[in-house]
Amino acid sequence: MHFIDEQEIRSLISMKDIIDTIEEYYINDGEKKSFVPERLFINDDDNSALLMPSFYENYYGAKLIGIAPGNAAIGEATLRGIFLLNERKTMKPLVVMDARTITAMRTGAVSGLGMKYLASDETETIGIIGTGDQGWSHLQAACAVRSVKRLLVYNRSKERLDKFIEKAKKEFPTIRFDSSDPASIVKEAQIIITTTTSTNPVIPYDGQVDLTGKHFAGSGAFKSFMQEIPDSIIKEADHLFVDTHAAFSECGEMINAKKFGHSEETIPELKTLVQQGENEKMKQKVTVFKSVGVSIFDILTAKLIYERYQSLVEV
Repeated sequence: MHFIDEQEIRSLISMKDIIDTIEEYYINDGEKKSFVPERLFINDDDNSALLMPSFYENYYGAKLIGIAPGNAAIGEATLRGIFLLNERKTMKPLVVMDARTITAMRTGAVSGLGMKYLASDETETIGIIGTGDQGWSHLQAACAVRSVKRLLVYNRSKERLDKFIEKAKKEFPTIRFDSSDPASIVKEAQIIITTTTSTNPVIPYDGQVDLTGKHFAGSGAFKSFMQEIPDSIIKEADHLFVDTHAAFSECGEMINAKKFGHSEETIPELKTLVQQGENEKMKQKVTVFKSVGVSIFDILTAKLIYERYQSLVEV
């Protein structure tokens, strides 16, 4: 059975391809063709193991990943795993793919779709806190939906920060890249992206910075004790959205949002955001999009990869 690795995945599809695919899924009511069971989430001390099954159209997919946050300190990837794509009717295995790449790309794409609908069309400066796989995929996503001219980037590890900027300069030569700090990012950037597994908010905000027209995209914190975006911003946001209402039990931001009076009724999912269409007035407000991940995004991405691969094999 063929294994599609990171290099091949990135040669077959782009970030924009995934953003468009997820957007079309919601516009065309793709949920009628899908079935997404609850994922199996197992904690092993600080590490997590996840089994995420999903069914869509003629495909059945299963993603098996392990997340080890401590790996960042030793220069290892924090997420590893495989994605097995099968024929839905017969359950015949079709292909195995690198789940780390799929996870990074689809997570960036989901946030990118949020940026498309919630961030100002005039956005030129973005800020990223966290320079791992997700930091990179979110840079790609922001550039896919906005004309980015400047990036402010922060990471606790200067070595990882410098490598990120060096790589980014080669990939995006027209963008100005500056190492920065969280306080400056909040003040200067129009889109503020967080991709860490921090247990404490990584964005400093004391009410002294005018947040009007700023969009916050949080995708790193995925456990109940993790939180990247502070309560002060959650309280001040004019519009809050999540990729799934499961976020209310899976991340610190939304668990605390409940304490402030929010619920599934007041914070819509990505589906609602897309189906309502773009709203220029909303883009001028303070907006937050929090993503914790749904397996349907994995199989949509895997389907796209596989069908592109098959089209080349059959030529």
